[in-house]
Amino acid sequence: MPKIKKLNPEGFEQECATVWSFPRRGNWATHKSTYRGNWAPEVVRNLILRYSKQGDYLLDPMIGGGTTAIECKLLNRNLLALDINPNAIQITETALDFESEFNPTIKIRINDSRDLSIYS
Repeated sequence: MPKIKKLNPEGFEQECATVWSFPRRGNWATHKSTYRGNWAPEVVRNLILRYSKQGDYLLDPMIGGGTTAIECKLLNRNLLALDINPNAIQITETALDFESEFNPTIKIRINDSRDLSIYS
């Protein structure tokens, strides 16, 4: 497991306005902006902090590059991470290979998000 120099963003403050603007994309933990269509980790962090609490279970039906999974691991949220793309699953598993003070349950599965019946 690689040692991560910075687990949390410097100077992060939860957004309180309706317009969010971030001059750069997350550079903490294992975040990378190279996955096409990923979103800024600052957005994910704001949403997780605003709408969940530690220990809650979250769903990301299209995990992509793993941004949500990384933030769930850092913020102690359990996660069911799905994607139809096996490459996205592999990228997410690699992105989660770091030590954190928390150990939430993060399940990563290949699945078409249009059918969640196997999880009910």
